[in-house]
Amino acid sequence: VEKKVPADEEGGEEKTITVDEPVYESTYPITAKGLKCIDDNVAELCYRQFVVSSFTDQSPNAARYEASKATFGGILGLTAEKMEEIGSNIGGMVYDNYIKQSMSTKGALDQQDMMFLANIQGKLGISAEKGEEMMLDTQKKIISEEASALLDSGAPTPEQIKAFREKCNSMGLDLETDVGLSKSRLVSMFSMEITPGIDSGDITIESAEELQEIQESLGLSEEEGEEVISALIQERANGVLADVVGCMLRGMDAVAVESMEVLVQYAAFVDGDLGFEVEEANANRAYNMFENKDWSGVDEEDAERQKALLKKALGVAL
Repeated sequence: VEKKVPADEEGGEEKTITVDEPVYESTYPITAKGLKCIDDNVAELCYRQFVVSSFTDQSPNAARYEASKATFGGILGLTAEKMEEIGSNIGGMVYDNYIKQSMSTKGALDQQDMMFLANIQGKLGISAEKGEEMMLDTQKKIISEEASALLDSGAPTPEQIKAFREKCNSMGLDLETDVGLSKSRLVSMFSMEITPGIDSGDITIESAEELQEIQESLGLSEEEGEEVISALIQERANGVLADVVGCMLRGMDAVAVESMEVLVQYAAFVDGDLGFEVEEANANRAYNMFENKDWSGVDEEDAERQKALLKKALGVAL
């Protein structure tokens, strides 16, 4: 320990010296367990009740209880490790209840919550490391329950998926290893979040950064993200193609052209390679209708890009 030493003479400099100070540790040669008055289970129950009383007592005796925990445990014959384990078990229940209530009302723990939990650590004799571990375990448990409620309740909205994903990210929780979601569920969440945007045209081939951010925050690899998008595009495109052919057969040319405009959006994701097998007559008729539609207000370069994508998707001879 460093200590300040006054100067030997007037005007001299104060010195700092290092001295050894003894560290005292209480030992209990005679204990209740040692005397065979009680067994391990009774000793632990007695200590548990003492700790609970020190934690819940609001009278002036509360401070005395708290200061005497280690002494009482030693007299019973409990080790320091066993006393911390018992305090942790009690603290775990308190942590669970407090954190669950706080997160249900505020969504996340704030500074006031952290101070309260630190106070609990002191009262129950829990180390800082153990307290942090308990807090993280409780948060994981709560978020896992929230994930089950969200994903098992039907079809959550993209907004709900995004809010939950960002909440986990802000807490530093990995959705697979910490929250316990399977890879198939993460893939499903990715699909549910991006599908409406792709269908509406809000997410396009130009949205690569947005798609990458969603994919990475869900813990999916680039290849896994691409597989989801490719399968989604193929499924949607097959449905739209069926609509195009059906509308042409019924003479609903205007509706067929609208469907082809959607088809072009999907084709852009895969550079027009949608793997279609379309009868040549239907392909040529569809393309001619699309080529001759009203292009007013559309940039000439963009119009040519769309025509080229549809031509490639339908397999029309270049």
